[in-house]
Amino acid sequence: MRQILTTRDIRAIVRAGRTELVLDASTSLTEAARDEAGQAGLRIVEGPQDRKGDIVIRVAGEEIRARLLFDDAPVTAAAISDLLPLSGTVNHARLAGDELMFPIRTYIGPENQSKAQEAGNIAYWPDRMIIAMFYGDTGGVGLTNVFAKVTSDLESFRRAGDHVWKNQGVELLIDHCRP
Repeated sequence: MRQILTTRDIRAIVRAGRTELVLDASTSLTEAARDEAGQAGLRIVEGPQDRKGDIVIRVAGEEIRARLLFDDAPVTAAAISDLLPLSGTVNHARLAGDELMFPIRTYIGPENQSKAQEAGNIAYWPDRMIIAMFYGDTGGVGLTNVFAKVTSDLESFRRAGDHVWKNQGVELLIDHCRP
């Protein structure tokens, strides 16, 4: 069944605090709704071509590639994507196991949160406003929004984590992958 969104729908989405609307094949907008979205600053994503889903993390001489999880955490993935490139100091934490922590100055609300983590998860922790990157044995300390998953070999991620563990305060860059 096809769903058509109107200006009333757009206003409700904006009031709910959303900054992006992902349309699937069964959803469309009226022209007035599209205009309303533009005026309200609501980003319309109509297909994969509108998304920059691959990111790269450069840390400790390693290049780790990951995919943003727009289906699992669309608000968080979009918010992080919009912030890129991000750079600064990353530290190692043993709160939940083998994990790198990178603070950001942007609050993103809870979304599809999970306490359980696995190697390769990249998550945003709303309570601490940090990006937590899990590369080895992990548990769970707080509820996080898992917004990306490492797609490259985890061994380079483990090497970077080991380097940061031994040399706290290492520079990190997260950016979109360039073709």
